[in-house]
Amino acid sequence: MSSAPGPVGWTAAARTFLVATGRYWSPATYGGIGRGTVPLTGELLADFCTVLDVPAADLAALTGLMPAEPPSPCPTPYGVSGMVWDVRRLTAHQLERATGFAESLGR
Repeated sequence: MSSAPGPVGWTAAARTFLVATGRYWSPATYGGIGRGTVPLTGELLADFCTVLDVPAADLAALTGLMPAEPPSPCPTPYGVSGMVWDVRRLTAHQLERATGFAESLGR
């Protein structure tokens, strides 16, 4: 099976989750969760709640798993779920240009 559709693959997902939650999981972990070959944990579910901006109770009801407490030292950037939604239709070239621009702002 291939990676996530479009230019936002598993590596980009891992980076997004790291920035939003302060926790790093390997890109293969996200791919495995998507394919159902890696079990979902409370920590991963908490990270999904944060990145997708979905209430923990909603994801708990869907998965039957209670999310762990999100890591406290990393503040979640406001609007990360909206940004993920917005970039889903960008081409790889457009995403590279947007990433380069965003990185230049942080310098």
